[in-house]
Amino acid sequence: MAQDDGIVVRAHDISYVRHTYRSFEFASFEARAGEVLALLSSTHEAARDALLAVAGLVRPTSGSLEVLGAALPARGGLRASGAVPVQAGLGVFERVAPVEEGLTVEGLATREARLHHADPDVLSLLAAVGAATHAGDPARRLGPEPRARLSAALALAAGARLALIDLTDAFVNGLSAESACALMADLRRYAAGHGVAVIVATGEVACARAADAAYALDFDAAEELGASGAHKAAGHADGAAGITDTRDGMVA
Repeated sequence: MAQDDGIVVRAHDISYVRHTYRSFEFASFEARAGEVLALLSSTHEAARDALLAVAGLVRPTSGSLEVLGAALPARGGLRASGAVPVQAGLGVFERVAPVEEGLTVEGLATREARLHHADPDVLSLLAAVGAATHAGDPARRLGPEPRARLSAALALAAGARLALIDLTDAFVNGLSAESACALMADLRRYAAGHGVAVIVATGEVACARAADAAYALDFDAAEELGASGAHKAAGHADGAAGITDTRDGMVA
């Protein structure tokens, strides 16, 4: 099973295409315990849909997807509200997992932990992801970088073995590549120290390179990732999606 070799998520040739809507296609990637996987995409839709597929909220229209040792069905469409697996922690997702912006950072993280029946040291968690200095601030007053760190904290507050964070979401609009890379460094330390698998969707190639492994969801992202000399790839897919596999700076 996937969990025996440290693989928490295994996707093989998954696609999400419905009528005229084409999101990601033929995506194959793996996420491992203790590591951060970046999904690089040139569009917000593909990044968001790929994460929601892993969360169990979107069903791929083809391919196979295994999360925490359980195969998820691939039939297409949206699952019912509230169907997120309890093992997965979600950051901020517009219209799916929004935040009450009047609540403080600490209050939001505490509520998320309680929702998942987790009991982490919330202030220590906020410190680990660089959000402790904003613990008493309401979310509506935060700038892009603190918002991104809040999203990460919410994903990790669930105390789950898998955390999903969308840095392409409107909640973090204006996040710089430098700030995204700094967050990735903190996430890598947290993942390694706690054995959590973290998947981050991003549109910034520098952010993708800052992860333990990176996977491009479309042609443009694949070209950027290949041109950047990315150090490690998380998977390989052939066909319509034109995904690039880079290993040791080489493009397949």
